[in-house]
Amino acid sequence: MMLQILYLWPMLVWSVGGSVCDGELCSRNVAPRIAGGDRSEQNGRPFMVALYMRVGTTGDMGFCGGALVSPEWVITAAHCCFHNGEEVNHVQAILGAHSLYDRYEHGRRVVNVAELVIHPDYDPETFANDIALLRLANTIQLSDMITTIQLPYRNISTFNFAGAGATVSGWGIAAEGVTFISPTLREKRMTVLTDTFCNTTYFNQLPDTTICTFHGAAGTCKGDNGGPLTIFYNATEEDILVGVTSFISTTGCNDDQPSVFTRVQRYLDWISELTGVPILY
Repeated sequence: MMLQILYLWPMLVWSVGGSVCDGELCSRNVAPRIAGGDRSEQNGRPFMVALYMRVGTTGDMGFCGGALVSPEWVITAAHCCFHNGEEVNHVQAILGAHSLYDRYEHGRRVVNVAELVIHPDYDPETFANDIALLRLANTIQLSDMITTIQLPYRNISTFNFAGAGATVSGWGIAAEGVTFISPTLREKRMTVLTDTFCNTTYFNQLPDTTICTFHGAAGTCKGDNGGPLTIFYNATEEDILVGVTSFISTTGCNDDQPSVFTRVQRYLDWISELTGVPILY
């Protein structure tokens, strides 16, 4: 079974709307989507990062999401860092944004990316280890509009979170029949599936480093890739990053297949070693 990458090359940045699905690639439902999501509250996901990416200075412009894990580092999907087999070398991060097209949005920061660190075991064929870290050229001053997301604690690093509610967010396509990404940030509450159920859905071809979610009227779609999947951890009353949006099935942004994410818990030591962010207990 083939798996479909979530990102789009090229991405038309002057668009107003949200879909890159054609024909049968999206759900038959006409309802708005992340695909299917709701518009986020202003500053409701202050760790969200929008990434504009290209090979060279005149190549096609691509778009991905990400999450700020420290004032200097963004986490995203490894597949976001490639276009037609070439590694992107011009990346710009937008932080504190709600509307992608409001350049004068209060608290918004635009920063170049100085370094891309792709997981050394990333496999573009299976999407195993689909995770990357981007070092910003400038350290970001945190604020109410820009904050970091908490990484999983050591004492929950083996949890699978099956049955838990989780939130996915991004600027991915928002409605069937539209051809561009959503101008405003969207999010959706989904349910984490058991690893066994999700792997069965994908014909036992999933990497063992994934976490899956499902919602009958919503799912991730093109443009959401690289963005965060979070759970609210009651013990500390905060959002925790548990997944990085990775891929969907070849049927596209439909409602009857789980969305698949890279499970962040499997990479805590790698993340900490590169970023200096301590993994707390």
